[in-house]
Parts: sequence; C-alpha cells; structure tokens
Amino acid sequence: MPHQTRSTAGSPTEASPALPMSFSLSGGVDADQVQRARAVFSRLLAHAHEPVLSVRAALTLAPAHGRSSAAEASVQADVNGRRVHAHAEAASLHEAIAVAADRLEVQVARSARDWESRRGRHPRPSRGDGGAPAPSRS
Repeated sequence: MPHQTRSTAGSPTEASPALPMSFSLSGGVDADQVQRARAVFSRLLAHAHEPVLSVRAALTLAPAHGRSSAAEASVQADVNGRRVHAHAEAASLHEAIAVAADRLEVQVARSARDWESRRGRHPRPSRGDGGAPAPSRS
C-alpha cells in the first residue's frame, strides 16, 4: 500500500509561492528525497508559461531483483487546465527525479500556446523600406 503525504508548504528559502503539490510514496523513500523532488519540480514549474494549478508526484523505490531500474518518479501537473505528465525509471531515485524533471520541462514547453514559434514558424520581418518591392536588376 503506497504511503500518501500531502503538503502545500514549500521550504522557507523558496522565493516563489508554494505550489499545491502532493506526493504518493512507495518503498523506502525518505523525506530528503521527497524534499529534493519538491524543490526540483517547483523550480522547473516556476518558469511555466501559465499558472500551475496543482502537481501530483509519485516516488517509488523497490528492490532491484535483477532489474536495471529500481526507482521510479512520475509527475503530473495541471498548467492552467492542460495536463502535462512525465515518468522515469532509473537505478537510483536521484537519477529518476532528474530524468522525470527533464521530461517534464519538455512537456511544459510543448504545452505552451505559442507552439508555432517553438516549431520554427516565425513571422518574417518586414523590410525597412516600408514593404516596397526590391528594385529589379537590369
């Protein structure tokens, strides 16, 4: 049965307001790992293009038993009504949190409403001559 913890308070050293963030823990996850995940995800989501309404994260630490990945980190964020999700499995929880954060950063960027600029569709700048046609070479 996973351990549930819910906390909306951030650390006193954070400059941004605390995000509503809840964690679901499974296995031998300790408080330091939860605080690290909270700090990493909060720092990343502080730069979101729209308000972050809620964040849910799941951290799992299981015995390896012949598997290459013994830790999982999963995070779902509600960015002004748009759900973004990232999941990672790794040998350590530290690495799984880092990979999930990298993937979350990509998902948050993709969910931005100005997706065309990210795909390279920028409006062409107008010429300084007021849009008149270029002189022809004869």
